[in-house]
Amino acid sequence: MSTWTTSKVVQDFVRIPPGSVLNGNQHAGDVMQLQLESTPRVEFNTSADGSFVLSTRLRLDAREQIDPGKPSFDNYAPASEPLTLGSVGTLELRDVYWEQRLAAGIARFGKQQIVWGRLDGIKVLDVLNPQSFREFILDDFGDSRISLWSAYLDIFLGSWRIEAAVLPDYSSHETPEPGAWFELRAPRFRFGAEYGTPSLPISTERNRNAANDGALGIRLSRSIGSIDVSALAYSGNDHEPLGRVTGEAANMSIEQYYQRRELFGASAETSVGSIALRAEAAYQPSKTFNAHADAGLQSIRADQLTAGFAADIDGPFGIFLNLQLLWDEVKDPALTLVRPERDRVGTAFLRRHFAYETVTLEARWYHSFDDHDNLYKLSLSYDLNDNTSVFIDGDWFDGTSSGLFGQFSAQDRVVLGVRQTF
Repeated sequence: MSTWTTSKVVQDFVRIPPGSVLNGNQHAGDVMQLQLESTPRVEFNTSADGSFVLSTRLRLDAREQIDPGKPSFDNYAPASEPLTLGSVGTLELRDVYWEQRLAAGIARFGKQQIVWGRLDGIKVLDVLNPQSFREFILDDFGDSRISLWSAYLDIFLGSWRIEAAVLPDYSSHETPEPGAWFELRAPRFRFGAEYGTPSLPISTERNRNAANDGALGIRLSRSIGSIDVSALAYSGNDHEPLGRVTGEAANMSIEQYYQRRELFGASAETSVGSIALRAEAAYQPSKTFNAHADAGLQSIRADQLTAGFAADIDGPFGIFLNLQLLWDEVKDPALTLVRPERDRVGTAFLRRHFAYETVTLEARWYHSFDDHDNLYKLSLSYDLNDNTSVFIDGDWFDGTSSGLFGQFSAQDRVVLGVRQTF
């Protein structure tokens, strides 16, 4: 027995001229993207206990301005690298795995996503798979998470759920190329360099291998009364690159490289009436960070503590509200870090359905309490039928050029699209 589904998204991305909304300027923005995205998925049930899943993603962009040029994909392991279709698109394997149902759980082998985080749009314990920042954090994690070749075991022993993962695939975060619409502009993402100022050329370390750069993870979960709790341990490469200055005089450059890290975490989830409460915490001892130095960059080690808290609220008038707070801190670094010593971010998400759930209105707000900047996202969708929907999204940023969200203060946009499922 097999099932076959195909999702297709056709969308236009229109640039909003800076200040046009506030100044009442009705001038239409430039069309920056005319994209077709197709994600066919097929599943074969080869026996009562086993199935094979294959999904791909094809992206074609007639305008090719959101991420111009031919992408390098130097953050990927060779076996995971998408296929480049010239400069107008890519074709990639999203998932290709065998799943075997066991007496007390499942085993899964192949290219897959393993999700251990409980929060929405915030990463604390969702550390096994890297992420694509092609559209910053505007994509759903399910779409932007990078699948890895891995082996995954999920079994129950009494009241305990035990999950284990082996990931020889050392692919890391995908960051936009220079000149891309969402090129990371804040100095914290540019090894301390201000955007628009002369900087050293950047290359990526290529001598990586599965034996040294793979990862291992284990998670234990159970219910204690009305509270679901879990604890996990992870050892593997940090998906975010570090930088080091190489070469001499006129031939100096910055080489991106990746350092191993250990992470120990815990999470809890419960509900009180119509409110669901979730919390996660992660401790990373002696993690490596870049720090400013006379030579430009150096590496230091410091402990990092990250915690996230969330509340899901079923409010009146059919309104769903999600509130979250992220606290991320590097403890007592010896020198001035390239990244801030502390990040505090709050998010609010609101959703309301109308017209017998055929119309959906969503609003999302991200705020950095340290950079004092914001990201606002407003979405409206209409289901024409069970398989077809149309949507319009607006994304707005404000803040300083060095801020987490303010770095994109000139990158406001509107996206119009059609989503079709076959």
